[in-house]
Amino acid sequence: MGIKGVIPVRKFVYLAGPIEGCSSNEINQWRQKFDLLRNDHITGVSPYRAEMDADTPESRKRIIMKNYMDVKQCDLIFAYLPKEINARRPSYGTTFEIAWGYSMQKPVVIVSDDPQVHHHPLMDMSGARFWDLEEAIDYVNVLLSPYQVMHPDNIAMTLANLN
Repeated sequence: MGIKGVIPVRKFVYLAGPIEGCSSNEINQWRQKFDLLRNDHITGVSPYRAEMDADTPESRKRIIMKNYMDVKQCDLIFAYLPKEINARRPSYGTTFEIAWGYSMQKPVVIVSDDPQVHHHPLMDMSGARFWDLEEAIDYVNVLLSPYQVMHPDNIAMTLANLN
């Protein structure tokens, strides 16, 4: 069971962020940082894992369907929208994923160093907004921390004290 009194429940976090028109480094660097800083019971789900062939209408439909299914299955949506990339091209897919998560009543955490992102009405859908990536990852680690359970001896002692 791991640490005594803790039930480790695997949580899945959808890692939404710009892909179209981005370099491999821009796509993967922040997701790798998330992976390094996340707690052991959290798994990051990258939408990029199946987007190698997005040149045909059929493959684009497949990507959208896969991303929708991933958002549906994950416990939390974590969206990273850096100003440098936003200035080149808005991330339309990421805004869809934020809206999907919101409509499915999933927690949505948005990270951006772009004031326009923070002030956009769509971002009111988020449960939390951050300027700093590491601070947002810490927040997710706390939010999705394992369940604490009382040891049977503590339950008996608590019940005895109530009487």
